[in-house]
Amino acid sequence: MTNNTRSQASQLPVVASQPSMFFIVGIPIVALAAAIPAAAVPCAALPTPVIAPSPSGPPTVSPDTTSPPAPAQRVPPGAGLPAPLVALLRTEGPYLANQVFSTVPAEPLTPIEEDVAAPEWYAVTRGRFVGVVDQFALSAVAISGVAHAARKAYTTQSLALDAFNQALTWGGVQVV
Repeated sequence: MTNNTRSQASQLPVVASQPSMFFIVGIPIVALAAAIPAAAVPCAALPTPVIAPSPSGPPTVSPDTTSPPAPAQRVPPGAGLPAPLVALLRTEGPYLANQVFSTVPAEPLTPIEEDVAAPEWYAVTRGRFVGVVDQFALSAVAISGVAHAARKAYTTQSLALDAFNQALTWGGVQVV
């Protein structure tokens, strides 16, 4: 009995083995590594261990205690916001529409007079500050730079307040 079928190994092309070289955007990695200066790699942030000789055995390594740890800094509410906007931030009641809060309001927001002529009202429920406002620019500042920010436009103040207060009752309002 003879087997007339070819083996899979004989069907594969033969490739000469060469040393591997990887390229990043057409530049060999070896050339790229040589082009990066050693000063560009930040290594000063790591503490230098101190090796102390031990009289009874091998030397022990202890962390560098010459520099004290940096104290945790508290960021004040509204840090990084323009000065006129910081003046608008509220941390406590009365909780009204068309105000912005640097903390989550403790009570539901109440409407202001309906005379305010605004094409749209914006409910900001997750951002640098939260609230119901009638200015697009103010709502845009509230959500700029915030991952997964939440802002929605409504045609009336009452719809925006209802949406904000509903999110407030189920814990969906967050100042980031």
